[in-house]
Parts: sequence; C-alpha cells; structure tokens
Amino acid sequence: MIIINMPGHKNNMNTISGKSFDEVRNQLLRRTVRLKERISQRYDALSQQSNLDHVKSLLVELKIKEEEDTHLIQKTIETGIINSGDYDKSSGNYELLDHIISEDLEDPDPNDLQSVLLSAMKMSNDLHKVLLIMSEEYKMAGISKFLKTLAEHEMENKNRLVDVYDELINKDYW
Repeated sequence: MIIINMPGHKNNMNTISGKSFDEVRNQLLRRTVRLKERISQRYDALSQQSNLDHVKSLLVELKIKEEEDTHLIQKTIETGIINSGDYDKSSGNYELLDHIISEDLEDPDPNDLQSVLLSAMKMSNDLHKVLLIMSEEYKMAGISKFLKTLAEHEMENKNRLVDVYDELINKDYW
C-alpha cells in the first residue's frame, strides 16, 4: 500500500502540463476510469447481443474484471491510497497471438467466440501499452507503480484470454 495523497501537503512538482502533481494524478486516474468504463460497456453490449451462452458468460466475466479495476481506481482517487497488493503478480506477455491482434480488427460478432476473444485480447493488449507509457511518463510518487500494476493486470487478462483462445479455438473444442 502506498499513500499518494498527504492531507495538508501541497505538492508543487513540475509536470509537463504545468499543473500540480495532484491534479495530474487525479486526471490520469479519472481518464483511466473512463476508459475502463467504456470497455466494460462494450462487453456488456456484446453480451446482450449474443445468443450463445458460452460467449455471454465470457463477456460477463470480462465486464466484471473491468468493473473491479474501475472500483480499485475510484477508491484510489477517493482515498489517495494505492492498494496494488491484489495485482502484484508479474506476468510475462505470451505474445502467442500478437500477430493476429497487431492490426485493427472489425467489430466483434457477439455470436462468434473467436471474434469476441480476439477483440478482447486486442483491447487488453492496447490498454496494457497505454498504461505502460503513462507509467513511464509520470514517475511521480506512487502513480507510476500503480499504473504499472494496472498494466500488469491487463497483461494477465490478455494472457488468460490467449489461454482460452488456444484451448477452445485452436483445438476446435467449440
């Protein structure tokens, strides 16, 4: 646990924008929340459109994970305390299917598990990259580690999706 907001303490660190550290940190976290909420809404919309139970189930699970991340970030904004203990696992990038998701994909078909999995992997992979860039740009007390933790969590999500893809699509299980 890292405390990033000390009551009564004015942090006048120079930032790229010229805003205070607290303003920049909160703005970054709020934008990350909005991004996570859009991803969650996309999973929700796809699950409502899908007629296949196994696809719906996967999409609901992905939506719940995004909501958990959103809640963690919102709690950090409210309290100023980063509790990244839940996501301290380091996760390497499988990169097994990166050649497939490296380019823009069409909108996923809510009734096609392969399409949904590829889209979800791409979103996790893209968000992972954005969070890593942000963590390098904003090396302020606590925020860099928190952004790296969120990036690692996205990599864990992507790797889990790669496993599901490999198990179900590549082995013609469905």
